[in-house]
Amino acid sequence: MTPSGIGPAARVLAQRECDAIADALECQPDVHAAVHRARKTIRRLRALLALLDNSALTTTTADAALRRLGNGLSALRDAHVVVETCERLAAAQPAQLWEEVCHRLTARRDAILARTLAHDPGFARRQAALLRIGTDLQAQPWGLLKAADVRRGLARSERRTANAAKRAARSHDAEDLHRWRRRVRRLRMQLEALPMLAPSRAVPIKGHGQNKQARALHALSDQLGGQQDLRMVRNLVRVMPGLSERRALIEQIDADMRDRRLI
Repeated sequence: MTPSGIGPAARVLAQRECDAIADALECQPDVHAAVHRARKTIRRLRALLALLDNSALTTTTADAALRRLGNGLSALRDAHVVVETCERLAAAQPAQLWEEVCHRLTARRDAILARTLAHDPGFARRQAALLRIGTDLQAQPWGLLKAADVRRGLARSERRTANAAKRAARSHDAEDLHRWRRRVRRLRMQLEALPMLAPSRAVPIKGHGQNKQARALHALSDQLGGQQDLRMVRNLVRVMPGLSERRALIEQIDADMRDRRLI
């Protein structure tokens, strides 16, 4: 693929991601798995668009709409994640210790799902928003995209990830750790997209170490994500009324977080 072919390849990839989001938002038997898949694909598409900053494309409107789409699903996804994390914690202790917490978190998740679907039955409003996003993206001048644009975008992402890591190492603040995780995840997704943009090395950035770096970033993102999931459960347990074993539960969460600590 020649450098001039990067734009058409990026256009195809963007449309493929839009189609995948639409498929995930169709009514599925497992709505929580579908929401997870949709959010993951939204992040992949936004990572691709971030690579194209400062190119001839104007993707600000589409990216903002994708961000709203993802944020609108975050409460539902987070509610399911804390249930899954609670069940994992329960498996490591006598079941009755976590039984009440798991029951309450499951009821909370189901209530959030019911409210979400009542406000947007079948995710129809989100599907309509996605159609507008896809139309906007397909109208962009993809043929003007250059390999240098992608290289600059990746270099910017690497700088932002390194800066986020330094800030998190200094502060140990939960929000800084979460920002670092988001930067790591985006950079990993961008590296994973490069072979689809330039299978014949039209974007010669990372060479043969590219896949290895992406795998390392994937592992780091998973570790940081596990910490974030534990923090969400801890925050909920801390304020949940009427828990007789609150201290023991929080101690278990804290021990698990220490085991996962990276910095």
